Amino acid sequence: MRRRNTTIAIRCTEEESRRIHELAERHGLKLNDFVMRSALGKKIVVANGIDEIVRQQKAIGRNLNQIATLANMDRLTAVNFQPLLDEHRKVTELIGQLLREVK
Repeated sequence: MRRRNTTIAIRCTEEESRRIHELAERHGLKLNDFVMRSALGKKIVVANGIDEIVRQQKAIGRNLNQIATLANMDRLTAVNFQPLLDEHRKVTELIGQLLREVK
């Protein structure tokens, strides 16, 4: 059973319809979600860049796993973690920027 099972139809001008659709698209939301959030006074947050953050974190995770595997196999004698730490700092900064925008 559908969670939302009631339909509300509204009338608007073509210009109003165009603007509502445009705003929903700009916020990256489906029309229904955008209208619901707007009507209920919920904050609409656009989190641009989240895909890049996720991509970087996955890459760092893969690097850490590779290093851990090699260390467990006693195939590493010295590891330069500085590049990895630098990447981690960049991701942390991106997350901080994103959180400041959301608040």
